[in-house]
Amino acid sequence: MTVNDVGRAGARLVSRLAAVAIAVPVVAGFVLLAAALLAGRSLRDVWRKLLEARPRAQEPRKAA
Repeated sequence: MTVNDVGRAGARLVSRLAAVAIAVPVVAGFVLLAAALLAGRSLRDVWRKLLEARPRAQEPRKAA
């Protein structure tokens, strides 16, 4: 193994570490975004069901 080979291996290692350092936050961001969207949809569905189950005020009856 020559000095050039060692230098290339070091450069390759740094390159891979940089790629991982960039990829991990990107993937984590997408996972958090998906979780937030799912939670928001679930809360929206629960809110709609609560509104449907709530008794509505009755309209005043007109005298005939």
